[in-house]
Amino acid sequence: MCSRGIFQLKFLQIFYCDYGGSSSKIRHFLPTLIQHPLLNQPKINFQIFMKKNTHPYLNGIYVNGYQKQISLKGLEEDQEILDRIALLRNSFGSQSVRHAGRKVTTLTPSIQGGWNENLFKTNIYPRHQMEISRSFPPIEVPEPRIVPVDKPIDFNKRQVDPYQQIQKPRLGVKKATHI
Repeated sequence: MCSRGIFQLKFLQIFYCDYGGSSSKIRHFLPTLIQHPLLNQPKINFQIFMKKNTHPYLNGIYVNGYQKQISLKGLEEDQEILDRIALLRNSFGSQSVRHAGRKVTTLTPSIQGGWNENLFKTNIYPRHQMEISRSFPPIEVPEPRIVPVDKPIDFNKRQVDPYQQIQKPRLGVKKATHI
């Protein structure tokens, strides 16, 4: 189908089997199908694929990337195949739109009972009462001890962490002994 002058169907692919019984009608109809005016349109790319051990089907790829597949299994007449091709060509590349009409309402109550906010008994107990209160024992922090230092501390001197001076040997790498 055209939307603002642009065909929505971009590719039309026919898949069939070369020896399967369900593909026999497609195999006999393919030479005349290729020359049919329904498929000789410059905007639609027509492709034929032979796929073994499968039933025949049509695959339509639309401009927006949506794909539709229609089975051709067990079709007896040539016109049925052309109708399926026309169905893909004349449809938009999207799923069916769900109608957003009014909901059905009635004055008579349901035999199952009316709706109640507390129907599933979720509001009987408040959530904060159902949660387990957890309390942790207080952590005892020891008081800091002041240790007297024999030497005066020089704050301008940069001190190196002794753990950074230790070099750990790497696994699989030998140390150079003669440098």
